[in-house]
Amino acid sequence: MNVRQKITLLITAAGFLSSLVFSCIISWEMFEQPFRIIDTELNAVSQRTAVIVSKKEAFWKKGNKIPHDSFFAGDEHYWLKIYDQTGETLIYQSRLAELIKITEPALNSSTTVSVIIPKNKINLRQDRKNEVTFRVRSTRVSFEGKTFRVCAGRPMEKLEEELWDVLIGIISGLVFSVLVLMAISYFVAGIILKPVRLMNDQAKDISEKHLNRRIPANDGPDEFNTLARTLNRVFERLEYAFVQQKQLLADASHELKTPLTMMRLALEARHLAPGETNPGLNGEDSVWLTEQVLRMERLVKNLLNLSSLEIKDTIKKDPVDVADLLASLTQDYRLLADSGGINLEVCLPRNLPVKGDAHKLSRAFSNILDNAVKYNFKGGKIKVDGDLYEGGLTIRVGNTGPGVAESETGKVFDQFYRVEQSRSLQHGGAGLGLAIAKRIIELHHGKVKFESKPETWTQVSVFLPRSDETS
Repeated sequence: MNVRQKITLLITAAGFLSSLVFSCIISWEMFEQPFRIIDTELNAVSQRTAVIVSKKEAFWKKGNKIPHDSFFAGDEHYWLKIYDQTGETLIYQSRLAELIKITEPALNSSTTVSVIIPKNKINLRQDRKNEVTFRVRSTRVSFEGKTFRVCAGRPMEKLEEELWDVLIGIISGLVFSVLVLMAISYFVAGIILKPVRLMNDQAKDISEKHLNRRIPANDGPDEFNTLARTLNRVFERLEYAFVQQKQLLADASHELKTPLTMMRLALEARHLAPGETNPGLNGEDSVWLTEQVLRMERLVKNLLNLSSLEIKDTIKKDPVDVADLLASLTQDYRLLADSGGINLEVCLPRNLPVKGDAHKLSRAFSNILDNAVKYNFKGGKIKVDGDLYEGGLTIRVGNTGPGVAESETGKVFDQFYRVEQSRSLQHGGAGLGLAIAKRIIELHHGKVKFESKPETWTQVSVFLPRSDETS
């Protein structure tokens, strides 16, 4: 069952239940109203008979019954029994009462009874089973100081037939309305789901070769526009991921191709022709080839590290003191800085608590410090400081050096980005250090910012939430 059929079924079911409840209420009122009318009529007949009986006191005072011919015209259509005040002495009964025995209801109440009356006895339009339904009411009536108990009834075969006709009409109308409602619901469901069909058709056209396509959506607040905008954001992330993947493959291929080509050419140059002796590789060649192998090893290792970070959404969260972590790292890099005449200054609070992965945080800050040392002037300066406040902590690593142009600062965290190719060849970098650092900081729900003034000062700022916010 598709969504359109489900919507049709739900709307039809809701409409049917509403119509059924409404029809039941109306039917109940229609069935009860005739009985109330008959009871009112029987009350009027009882009052009228009491008046007549009161005027014929001479008959029933002597213990005689009032004769039929002395009563009011039309009494032959009613089942009547009139008793005296005690309710035990019968004063009058109509012809129907003489012919038909009916159980009398309690005083001031009404009842509906069915009796079997042969047609040869009296014709009351009986059904095939000679069954006639009577409505009988018992009341106490007073007139001119005299009180009587009157049981009045009348046959209601025509009324019963009419009520059955009404019931059949209501059921037929209910069935017809359900069929009409089903057709209308199916049509309305088609209109409602039209945007979904359009989105489905357009989404089918979006493949890995056409990820730049989007589902048309406006700023409307309805659910379909919200769904379209959400899907478009998903497609944007997919497109970005595909572009990043392609770029990573292209950059990795390029980075690996360069040292491999250089190694191949070096080995080919040292390949001897037939008949010549093989002098082997000299010391400089061995060192050079070793450096190329180490460069490829670092590149592959960084690629694997970056890939493992990209597929992770969470990390383990243990208490980490960033101040102790940076103190250990700066101590390691101080030797490297001293060898280049670089002054490394550290100014950090004693306690900088966060929750995270100490090993990964160490790698992130190590990459930042490594860049600060590598891309610095001889005799330059590095400053590591930080602040602790209510929302978290900020670590700043600044250094002198060539820096990065303002137009390029947004690219420094991209994979394989290098300001100048000559710098990476000189220092052996592949442009992955800051990308790895940024991903690690993001896994800790932090942020990283890069600022630079060429030939003056470059600073990387890292924000990390406090341990109570990252837990």
